[in-house]
Amino acid sequence: MATLAAIAISATALTGCGGGNSGGSAANATGPLSVWVRGSGDSMKAYQAIFSAFTAQTGIKVNVFSTLTDFETKLSAAASAHKLPDIAVDDAAQLGSFETQGIIQQIEPSTISGSGQLESTAWNEAKDSAGNDYAVPFSVQANLLFIRKDWLAKLHLPVPTTWAQVVQDAVAFTNDDPDGDGKADTYGMDVPGSTSRGYISWWWSTMLWQAGGDYVKSDGGGKYTAALDGSAAVTAAQEFEQLACTDKVVQPGYLNDDTTAANKAFETGVAGMYLTGPYAFATFDATAVKGKYVVVAPPLGPTSATLAEGTDMYLMAGAKNNEADKLLSFMISAKAQNLGMTAVSTATVVRLPVNNTVSATAAHSNDPRWALAQQVYASAGHFEYDSMPNWTALRQETSNEINAMMANCSSPSTAMTNLNTKFQSLLQQQGVAG
Repeated sequence: MATLAAIAISATALTGCGGGNSGGSAANATGPLSVWVRGSGDSMKAYQAIFSAFTAQTGIKVNVFSTLTDFETKLSAAASAHKLPDIAVDDAAQLGSFETQGIIQQIEPSTISGSGQLESTAWNEAKDSAGNDYAVPFSVQANLLFIRKDWLAKLHLPVPTTWAQVVQDAVAFTNDDPDGDGKADTYGMDVPGSTSRGYISWWWSTMLWQAGGDYVKSDGGGKYTAALDGSAAVTAAQEFEQLACTDKVVQPGYLNDDTTAANKAFETGVAGMYLTGPYAFATFDATAVKGKYVVVAPPLGPTSATLAEGTDMYLMAGAKNNEADKLLSFMISAKAQNLGMTAVSTATVVRLPVNNTVSATAAHSNDPRWALAQQVYASAGHFEYDSMPNWTALRQETSNEINAMMANCSSPSTAMTNLNTKFQSLLQQQGVAG
Protein backbone atom coordinates (compact mmCIF):
# COMPACT_ATOMS: atom_id res chain seq x y z
CA MET A 1 0.00 0.00 0.00
CA ALA A 2 1.45 3.33 -1.03
CA THR A 3 1.23 5.92 1.70
CA LEU A 4 3.35 8.83 2.75
CA ALA A 5 6.19 7.82 5.00
CA ALA A 6 4.78 10.12 7.65
CA ILE A 7 1.58 8.12 7.63
CA ALA A 8 3.10 4.72 8.15
CA ILE A 9 2.10 2.77 11.23
CA SER A 10 4.14 4.11 14.08
CA ALA A 11 4.60 2.88 17.61
CA THR A 12 3.02 6.09 18.80
CA ALA A 13 -0.04 5.72 16.61
CA LEU A 14 -0.67 2.19 17.76
CA THR A 15 0.27 2.41 21.38
CA GLY A 16 -1.34 5.36 22.48
CA CYS A 17 -1.04 8.73 22.44
CA GLY A 18 -4.39 9.05 23.89
CA GLY A 19 -6.70 6.50 22.60
CA GLY A 20 -5.50 3.93 25.03
CA ASN A 21 -6.43 5.98 28.07
CA SER A 22 -9.74 5.67 29.80
CA GLY A 23 -11.14 7.64 32.67
CA GLY A 24 -11.38 11.27 33.58
CA SER A 25 -7.74 12.24 33.03
CA ALA A 26 -7.92 11.53 29.29
CA ALA A 27 -10.29 14.41 28.64
CA ASN A 28 -7.70 16.92 29.84
CA ALA A 29 -4.59 15.21 28.48
CA THR A 30 -2.19 16.97 26.15
CA GLY A 31 0.11 15.76 23.43
CA PRO A 32 -0.16 14.49 19.86
CA LEU A 33 -3.53 13.29 18.65
CA SER A 34 -3.81 9.73 17.38
CA VAL A 35 -6.03 9.57 14.31
CA TRP A 36 -6.95 6.48 12.30
CA VAL A 37 -8.21 6.92 8.75
CA ARG A 38 -9.74 4.33 6.48
CA GLY A 39 -7.83 5.18 3.32
CA SER A 40 -4.65 4.66 1.34
CA GLY A 41 -2.51 6.03 -1.46
CA ASP A 42 -3.20 9.54 -2.69
CA SER A 43 -6.18 9.96 -0.36
CA MET A 44 -3.76 9.92 2.55
CA LYS A 45 -1.75 12.70 0.95
CA ALA A 46 -4.93 14.79 1.01
CA TYR A 47 -5.61 13.95 4.64
CA GLN A 48 -2.01 14.77 5.52
CA ALA A 49 -2.41 18.20 3.92
CA ILE A 50 -5.38 18.82 6.21
CA PHE A 51 -3.59 17.56 9.31
CA SER A 52 -0.50 19.62 8.49
CA ALA A 53 -2.64 22.74 8.19
CA PHE A 54 -4.25 21.93 11.54
CA THR A 55 -0.84 21.56 13.20
CA ALA A 56 0.35 24.82 11.67
CA GLN A 57 -2.73 26.60 13.02
CA THR A 58 -2.88 25.05 16.50
CA GLY A 59 0.53 23.56 17.24
CA ILE A 60 -1.12 20.21 17.96
CA LYS A 61 0.59 17.32 16.21
CA VAL A 62 -1.33 14.46 14.61
CA ASN A 63 -0.03 10.90 14.39
CA VAL A 64 -1.88 8.97 11.69
CA PHE A 65 -2.48 5.31 10.97
CA SER A 66 -4.22 4.40 7.71
CA THR A 67 -5.41 1.26 5.99
CA LEU A 68 -8.17 0.06 3.72
CA THR A 69 -7.79 -3.53 4.84
CA ASP A 70 -9.76 -4.75 7.87
CA PHE A 71 -9.98 -1.24 9.29
CA GLU A 72 -12.87 -2.04 11.64
CA THR A 73 -11.26 -5.31 12.74
CA LYS A 74 -8.12 -3.42 13.69
CA LEU A 75 -10.20 -0.88 15.64
CA SER A 76 -11.86 -3.68 17.58
CA ALA A 77 -8.46 -5.17 18.37
CA ALA A 78 -7.22 -1.77 19.54
CA ALA A 79 -10.26 -1.46 21.78
CA SER A 80 -9.55 -4.85 23.35
CA ALA A 81 -5.97 -3.75 24.00
CA HIS A 82 -7.15 -0.37 25.41
CA LYS A 83 -5.22 1.39 22.64
CA LEU A 84 -7.92 3.14 20.66
CA PRO A 85 -7.01 6.29 18.73
CA ASP A 86 -8.53 9.63 19.66
CA ILE A 87 -10.43 9.93 16.38
CA ALA A 88 -11.36 7.48 13.64
CA VAL A 89 -12.38 8.62 10.15
CA ASP A 90 -14.55 5.97 8.53
CA ASP A 91 -17.78 5.31 6.64
CA ALA A 92 -20.98 6.76 8.09
CA ALA A 93 -22.47 3.26 7.84
CA GLN A 94 -20.29 2.17 10.79
CA LEU A 95 -22.03 4.46 13.30
CA GLY A 96 -24.51 1.96 14.74
CA SER A 97 -21.93 -0.78 14.99
CA PHE A 98 -19.38 1.45 16.73
CA GLU A 99 -21.99 2.69 19.20
CA THR A 100 -23.13 -0.86 19.97
CA GLN A 101 -19.53 -1.88 20.64
CA GLY A 102 -19.15 1.06 23.01
CA ILE A 103 -15.98 2.30 21.34
CA ILE A 104 -17.17 5.82 20.48
CA GLN A 105 -18.28 8.78 22.58
CA GLN A 106 -21.36 10.90 22.19
CA ILE A 107 -20.65 14.25 20.53
CA GLU A 108 -21.66 17.54 22.11
CA PRO A 109 -22.30 19.86 19.13
CA SER A 110 -21.72 22.96 21.26
CA THR A 111 -18.06 21.95 21.65
CA ILE A 112 -17.56 21.72 17.87
CA SER A 113 -16.92 25.15 16.39
CA GLY A 114 -18.82 25.67 13.15
CA SER A 115 -21.26 22.82 13.76
CA GLY A 116 -24.10 25.21 12.97
CA GLN A 117 -22.81 25.45 9.40
CA LEU A 118 -23.10 21.71 8.76
CA GLU A 119 -25.41 20.44 6.02
CA SER A 120 -28.55 19.22 7.79
CA THR A 121 -28.95 15.80 6.13
CA ALA A 122 -25.35 14.84 6.86
CA TRP A 123 -25.65 16.08 10.46
CA ASN A 124 -28.83 14.03 10.97
CA GLU A 125 -27.11 10.93 9.60
CA ALA A 126 -24.51 11.30 12.35
CA LYS A 127 -27.18 10.65 15.00
CA ASP A 128 -28.21 7.32 16.45
CA SER A 129 -31.80 6.05 16.41
CA ALA A 130 -32.53 7.94 19.64
CA GLY A 131 -31.37 11.22 18.11
CA ASN A 132 -28.06 11.42 19.96
CA ASP A 133 -25.02 12.80 18.13
CA TYR A 134 -22.36 10.11 17.76
CA ALA A 135 -20.22 11.45 14.92
CA VAL A 136 -19.27 14.58 13.04
CA PRO A 137 -19.76 14.42 9.27
CA PHE A 138 -16.76 15.19 7.08
CA SER A 139 -17.90 14.43 3.52
CA VAL A 140 -21.04 13.32 1.65
CA GLN A 141 -21.91 12.14 -1.85
CA ALA A 142 -24.55 10.41 -3.97
CA ASN A 143 -24.04 8.00 -6.83
CA LEU A 144 -24.13 9.19 -10.44
CA LEU A 145 -24.24 7.33 -13.75
CA PHE A 146 -20.96 7.40 -15.70
CA ILE A 147 -21.32 6.61 -19.43
CA ARG A 148 -18.81 6.30 -22.27
CA LYS A 149 -19.91 9.21 -24.46
CA ASP A 150 -17.64 8.07 -27.30
CA TRP A 151 -19.51 4.75 -27.35
CA LEU A 152 -22.84 6.59 -27.45
CA ALA A 153 -21.60 8.61 -30.42
CA LYS A 154 -20.23 5.57 -32.24
CA LEU A 155 -23.58 3.77 -31.97
CA HIS A 156 -25.71 6.93 -32.43
CA LEU A 157 -27.37 6.46 -29.06
CA PRO A 158 -28.87 9.25 -26.93
CA VAL A 159 -27.88 9.75 -23.31
CA PRO A 160 -30.39 7.59 -21.40
CA THR A 161 -33.08 9.34 -19.39
CA THR A 162 -35.02 6.25 -18.29
CA TRP A 163 -33.96 2.86 -16.95
CA ALA A 164 -35.43 1.25 -20.06
CA GLN A 165 -33.00 3.31 -22.13
CA VAL A 166 -30.15 2.37 -19.80
CA VAL A 167 -30.89 -1.28 -20.52
CA GLN A 168 -31.12 -0.61 -24.28
CA ASP A 169 -27.77 1.18 -24.25
CA ALA A 170 -26.22 -1.59 -22.15
CA VAL A 171 -27.35 -4.19 -24.70
CA ALA A 172 -25.97 -2.10 -27.57
CA PHE A 173 -22.66 -1.56 -25.78
CA THR A 174 -22.40 -5.33 -25.38
CA ASN A 175 -23.47 -6.46 -28.84
CA ASP A 176 -22.61 -3.68 -31.31
CA ASP A 177 -18.82 -3.22 -30.94
CA PRO A 178 -18.79 0.35 -29.61
CA ASP A 179 -14.99 0.51 -29.51
CA GLY A 180 -14.75 -0.59 -33.16
CA ASP A 181 -12.07 -3.24 -32.67
CA GLY A 182 -14.09 -5.99 -34.32
CA LYS A 183 -14.13 -8.06 -31.14
CA ALA A 184 -16.94 -9.01 -28.77
CA ASP A 185 -15.05 -7.66 -25.77
CA THR A 186 -17.24 -4.85 -24.40
CA TYR A 187 -20.08 -4.87 -21.91
CA GLY A 188 -22.81 -2.43 -21.06
CA MET A 189 -22.87 -2.40 -17.28
CA ASP A 190 -20.03 -2.19 -14.78
CA VAL A 191 -20.97 -3.80 -11.44
CA PRO A 192 -18.88 -4.27 -8.28
CA GLY A 193 -20.56 -7.57 -7.40
CA SER A 194 -18.30 -8.84 -4.64
CA THR A 195 -19.66 -9.58 -1.19
CA SER A 196 -16.59 -7.88 0.32
CA ARG A 197 -17.79 -4.95 2.48
CA GLY A 198 -21.23 -5.48 0.97
CA TYR A 199 -20.32 -4.06 -2.45
CA ILE A 200 -23.08 -5.77 -4.41
CA SER A 201 -25.72 -4.53 -1.97
CA TRP A 202 -24.13 -1.07 -2.11
CA TRP A 203 -24.56 -1.04 -5.90
CA TRP A 204 -28.05 -2.59 -5.92
CA SER A 205 -29.47 -0.18 -3.32
CA THR A 206 -30.21 2.46 -5.95
CA MET A 207 -32.20 -0.05 -8.03
CA LEU A 208 -34.13 -1.10 -4.92
CA TRP A 209 -35.09 2.42 -3.90
CA GLN A 210 -35.87 3.57 -7.42
CA ALA A 211 -38.22 0.63 -7.85
CA GLY A 212 -40.10 1.94 -4.82
CA GLY A 213 -38.78 -0.73 -2.46
CA ASP A 214 -36.76 -0.63 0.71
CA TYR A 215 -34.84 -2.86 3.09
CA VAL A 216 -37.16 -2.15 6.01
CA LYS A 217 -40.24 -0.19 6.94
CA SER A 218 -40.22 1.94 10.05
CA ASP A 219 -42.61 1.02 12.85
CA GLY A 220 -41.66 4.11 14.87
CA GLY A 221 -39.64 4.37 18.02
CA GLY A 222 -36.52 3.00 16.37
CA LYS A 223 -38.25 -0.27 15.45
CA TYR A 224 -38.35 -1.81 11.96
CA THR A 225 -39.87 -4.65 9.97
CA ALA A 226 -38.06 -6.27 7.06
CA ALA A 227 -39.55 -5.26 3.70
CA LEU A 228 -37.51 -7.18 1.17
CA ASP A 229 -40.32 -9.55 0.19
CA GLY A 230 -42.43 -6.71 -1.19
CA SER A 231 -43.28 -6.50 -4.88
CA ALA A 232 -40.99 -3.50 -5.48
CA ALA A 233 -37.96 -5.28 -3.98
CA VAL A 234 -38.69 -8.36 -6.07
CA THR A 235 -38.94 -6.16 -9.18
CA ALA A 236 -35.54 -4.61 -8.40
CA ALA A 237 -34.02 -8.07 -7.99
CA GLN A 238 -35.61 -9.24 -11.25
CA GLU A 239 -34.22 -6.23 -13.13
CA PHE A 240 -30.72 -6.93 -11.82
CA GLU A 241 -30.99 -10.61 -12.64
CA GLN A 242 -32.10 -9.78 -16.18
CA LEU A 243 -29.08 -7.55 -16.78
CA ALA A 244 -26.59 -10.28 -15.92
CA CYS A 245 -28.38 -13.55 -16.60
CA THR A 246 -30.71 -12.80 -19.52
CA ASP A 247 -29.22 -9.81 -21.33
CA LYS A 248 -25.64 -10.72 -20.26
CA VAL A 249 -24.52 -7.12 -20.33
CA VAL A 250 -22.42 -7.13 -17.12
CA GLN A 251 -18.63 -7.48 -17.23
CA PRO A 252 -17.20 -11.00 -16.77
CA GLY A 253 -16.13 -11.88 -13.24
CA TYR A 254 -18.20 -9.10 -11.72
CA LEU A 255 -19.28 -11.28 -8.78
CA ASN A 256 -15.69 -11.16 -7.54
CA ASP A 257 -15.09 -7.48 -8.33
CA ASP A 258 -14.77 -4.81 -5.67
CA THR A 259 -14.83 -1.13 -6.62
CA THR A 260 -11.12 -1.13 -7.50
CA ALA A 261 -11.71 -3.88 -10.08
CA ALA A 262 -14.91 -2.20 -11.30
CA ASN A 263 -13.03 1.08 -11.73
CA LYS A 264 -10.47 -0.71 -13.88
CA ALA A 265 -13.22 -2.22 -16.05
CA PHE A 266 -14.50 1.27 -16.84
CA GLU A 267 -11.06 2.82 -17.26
CA THR A 268 -9.86 0.16 -19.70
CA GLY A 269 -12.94 0.01 -21.92
CA VAL A 270 -14.37 -3.28 -20.70
CA ALA A 271 -17.67 -1.75 -19.55
CA GLY A 272 -19.46 1.38 -20.71
CA MET A 273 -21.78 2.40 -17.84
CA TYR A 274 -20.99 2.60 -14.15
CA LEU A 275 -23.11 3.73 -11.20
CA THR A 276 -20.67 5.15 -8.64
CA GLY A 277 -19.76 8.21 -6.64
CA PRO A 278 -18.23 11.53 -7.74
CA TYR A 279 -14.90 10.62 -6.16
CA ALA A 280 -14.40 8.64 -9.39
CA PHE A 281 -13.89 11.90 -11.33
CA ALA A 282 -10.36 12.14 -9.97
CA THR A 283 -9.74 8.44 -10.48
CA PHE A 284 -10.87 8.35 -14.10
CA ASP A 285 -9.39 11.71 -15.08
CA ALA A 286 -5.97 10.26 -14.29
CA THR A 287 -6.44 7.49 -16.89
CA ALA A 288 -6.95 7.10 -20.63
CA VAL A 289 -10.75 7.37 -20.22
CA LYS A 290 -10.48 11.06 -19.35
CA GLY A 291 -12.67 13.12 -21.69
CA LYS A 292 -14.39 9.99 -23.05
CA TYR A 293 -17.22 9.79 -20.54
CA VAL A 294 -20.23 11.83 -19.53
CA VAL A 295 -21.87 11.92 -16.11
CA VAL A 296 -25.63 12.10 -15.69
CA ALA A 297 -28.17 11.83 -12.91
CA PRO A 298 -29.31 8.22 -12.56
CA PRO A 299 -32.62 7.90 -14.41
CA LEU A 300 -35.26 7.76 -11.71
CA GLY A 301 -37.94 5.13 -11.19
CA PRO A 302 -41.17 5.28 -9.17
CA THR A 303 -39.09 6.73 -6.31
CA SER A 304 -36.54 9.51 -6.77
CA ALA A 305 -33.56 8.01 -4.98
CA THR A 306 -29.91 7.18 -5.48
CA LEU A 307 -27.50 5.86 -2.88
CA ALA A 308 -26.00 8.58 -0.67
CA GLU A 309 -23.03 8.00 1.58
CA GLY A 310 -20.89 9.86 4.02
CA THR A 311 -17.54 9.87 5.73
CA ASP A 312 -17.80 10.57 9.45
CA MET A 313 -15.36 11.41 12.22
CA TYR A 314 -15.78 9.40 15.41
CA LEU A 315 -14.58 10.51 18.83
CA MET A 316 -13.28 7.31 20.32
CA ALA A 317 -13.63 6.13 23.91
CA GLY A 318 -10.85 7.58 26.07
CA ALA A 319 -9.98 10.35 23.62
CA LYS A 320 -8.19 13.57 24.53
CA ASN A 321 -11.37 15.53 24.11
CA ASN A 322 -10.01 19.08 24.23
CA GLU A 323 -7.55 18.55 21.40
CA ALA A 324 -9.86 16.17 19.55
CA ASP A 325 -12.68 18.73 19.53
CA LYS A 326 -10.28 21.24 18.02
CA LEU A 327 -9.42 18.83 15.21
CA LEU A 328 -13.07 17.95 14.61
CA SER A 329 -13.86 21.66 14.40
CA PHE A 330 -10.99 22.27 11.98
CA MET A 331 -12.01 19.34 9.73
CA ILE A 332 -15.41 20.92 9.06
CA SER A 333 -13.99 24.41 8.55
CA ALA A 334 -14.03 26.01 5.11
CA LYS A 335 -10.23 25.76 4.96
CA ALA A 336 -10.10 22.02 5.62
CA GLN A 337 -13.10 21.22 3.45
CA ASN A 338 -11.51 23.03 0.52
CA LEU A 339 -8.20 21.27 1.13
CA GLY A 340 -10.04 17.95 1.09
CA MET A 341 -11.36 18.78 -2.37
CA THR A 342 -8.28 20.37 -3.94
CA ALA A 343 -5.02 19.54 -2.14
CA VAL A 344 -4.45 16.39 -4.21
CA SER A 345 -5.96 16.35 -7.69
CA THR A 346 -6.13 12.55 -7.80
CA ALA A 347 -7.95 12.17 -4.48
CA THR A 348 -10.97 14.19 -3.36
CA VAL A 349 -11.39 12.99 0.22
CA VAL A 350 -14.09 15.63 0.60
CA ARG A 351 -16.48 14.64 -2.17
CA LEU A 352 -19.22 17.13 -1.39
CA PRO A 353 -18.56 19.52 1.49
CA VAL A 354 -20.59 19.27 4.68
CA ASN A 355 -19.96 22.95 5.42
CA ASN A 356 -22.77 24.99 3.89
CA THR A 357 -20.46 27.93 3.22
CA VAL A 358 -18.30 25.85 0.86
CA SER A 359 -19.08 25.04 -2.80
CA ALA A 360 -17.79 21.93 -4.53
CA THR A 361 -18.43 23.55 -7.90
CA ALA A 362 -16.35 26.60 -7.04
CA ALA A 363 -13.58 24.46 -5.54
CA HIS A 364 -13.35 22.54 -8.81
CA SER A 365 -13.15 25.58 -11.12
CA ASN A 366 -16.87 25.50 -11.92
CA ASP A 367 -16.71 21.98 -13.32
CA PRO A 368 -20.39 21.22 -14.13
CA ARG A 369 -19.96 17.61 -13.02
CA TRP A 370 -19.67 18.79 -9.43
CA ALA A 371 -22.72 20.99 -9.78
CA LEU A 372 -24.60 17.89 -10.94
CA ALA A 373 -23.21 15.87 -8.03
CA GLN A 374 -24.47 18.47 -5.57
CA GLN A 375 -27.86 18.61 -7.28
CA VAL A 376 -28.33 14.83 -7.27
CA TYR A 377 -27.31 14.57 -3.62
CA ALA A 378 -29.74 17.30 -2.60
CA SER A 379 -32.69 16.06 -4.66
CA ALA A 380 -32.34 12.28 -4.66
CA GLY A 381 -29.69 11.21 -2.13
CA HIS A 382 -30.89 8.29 0.02
CA PHE A 383 -28.71 7.13 2.92
CA GLU A 384 -28.65 3.60 4.27
CA TYR A 385 -29.81 2.85 7.81
CA ASP A 386 -26.51 3.86 9.39
CA SER A 387 -27.88 4.34 12.91
CA MET A 388 -29.08 0.74 13.30
CA PRO A 389 -27.07 -1.21 15.90
CA ASN A 390 -25.32 -3.16 13.14
CA TRP A 391 -26.36 -2.02 9.69
CA THR A 392 -23.15 -3.45 8.24
CA ALA A 393 -24.30 -6.97 9.18
CA LEU A 394 -27.62 -6.37 7.45
CA ARG A 395 -25.90 -5.05 4.34
CA GLN A 396 -23.56 -8.04 4.36
CA GLU A 397 -26.49 -10.47 4.53
CA THR A 398 -28.08 -8.69 1.57
CA SER A 399 -24.84 -8.97 -0.37
CA ASN A 400 -24.46 -12.65 0.35
CA GLU A 401 -28.00 -13.45 -0.82
CA ILE A 402 -27.90 -11.28 -3.96
CA ASN A 403 -24.46 -12.54 -4.95
CA ALA A 404 -25.70 -16.13 -4.62
CA MET A 405 -28.86 -15.33 -6.60
CA MET A 406 -26.82 -13.83 -9.42
CA ALA A 407 -24.20 -16.59 -9.39
CA ASN A 408 -26.89 -19.22 -9.89
CA CYS A 409 -29.33 -17.07 -11.91
CA SER A 410 -31.94 -18.30 -9.47
CA SER A 411 -35.44 -17.03 -8.72
CA PRO A 412 -35.40 -13.38 -7.58
CA SER A 413 -38.69 -13.90 -5.77
CA THR A 414 -37.31 -16.84 -3.79
CA ALA A 415 -34.11 -14.97 -3.04
CA MET A 416 -36.00 -11.95 -1.69
CA THR A 417 -38.24 -14.18 0.46
CA ASN A 418 -35.17 -15.89 1.93
CA LEU A 419 -33.42 -12.58 2.45
CA ASN A 420 -36.44 -11.04 4.13
CA THR A 421 -36.56 -13.91 6.64
CA LYS A 422 -32.85 -13.49 7.43
CA PHE A 423 -33.25 -9.72 7.69
CA GLN A 424 -36.11 -10.01 10.15
CA SER A 425 -34.08 -12.44 12.27
CA LEU A 426 -31.15 -10.00 12.37
CA LEU A 427 -33.47 -7.14 13.33
CA GLN A 428 -34.73 -9.26 16.21
CA GLN A 429 -31.20 -10.12 17.29
CA GLN A 430 -30.30 -6.42 17.28
CA GLY A 431 -33.40 -5.54 19.32
CA VAL A 432 -34.91 -3.25 16.69
CA ALA A 433 -37.63 -5.52 15.26
CA GLY A 434 -41.12 -4.04 15.37
